[in-house]
Amino acid sequence: MATTKAEPKILESYTFFVLPSWGELLGYPTLGNYSNHNVSKISQDLVIFFGGAECSVQTEKGTLYYLFGLGYYYTKFELQSGRYITDNRQLTGLVLSDFVYDSLSTLKNVTLENDRDVIVSENLFKLPVDLSFKSENKRTFIQGTLMRNLFIPYKDIILEFMETLRNPLSFQVNKTGPILLSTHWDSYNQILIPSEMDYEMKTRYLSPTAGLNRITFDSKKH
Repeated sequence: MATTKAEPKILESYTFFVLPSWGELLGYPTLGNYSNHNVSKISQDLVIFFGGAECSVQTEKGTLYYLFGLGYYYTKFELQSGRYITDNRQLTGLVLSDFVYDSLSTLKNVTLENDRDVIVSENLFKLPVDLSFKSENKRTFIQGTLMRNLFIPYKDIILEFMETLRNPLSFQVNKTGPILLSTHWDSYNQILIPSEMDYEMKTRYLSPTAGLNRITFDSKKH
C-alpha cells in the first residue's frame, strides 16, 4: 500500500450498512470458484455491516475509505453441476477505493431525499443504529421504508447474520485479526486476512468462494 500523506482521522460512526449486491457495485460479475468447482451463476451477493468507525486515507494513488465493525459477506450461487450453495465470510472491515466510494456517494436516495443520515437506494442502505434523535413520524417512515426495501427481501440473510453475531465463537478478532473486504487498487475484489492467523483458522478463511477474485494475506498493510 502506498505511503499515506497524512494521519487518518478515525470517526466513531455507529451505522447499519448494507450493499445488496457486491457484484453490481463493482460493475461486473466475478463468478469465482468454490471447493475446486467453477461457479456458473450468482443469485445473491450481499454485504452487511454494523459499523463502529470509519476514516479516509490519502495515498499516492488516491483516497481510500474504511468502514470498521462486524460484517458479513453472504453469497448464494450455482455450480456448473447445477447444485446451489450458500456461503458466507465474516468481516471486520471494508476498504473502498475512491472510484467505488464515489459511485456510492452519487447514488440517488430514492425515498428519503431530505435526510442525509439515512440512505435508501437500489445499491446501498445506510442509517444510524440509533434513530432516537429523529421525530416519531420520521422514525415510523424510515422503519416502514426499510421493512419494504430491505428487511422483507433479505430477511433470511439478516436473521442469519444476527444469529452469527450472537454466537460467542464468531468474530474472535483477537484471534483472527482484521478481515477486510477490499476494492484497493492492488487487492481489488478480495478478502484480506493477516498472515499471523493460526493455521486452522487460516485454512478455513482462505477457502475461495463465489464473487471474489481471491482471499489472501494483506490486511495488516492497511
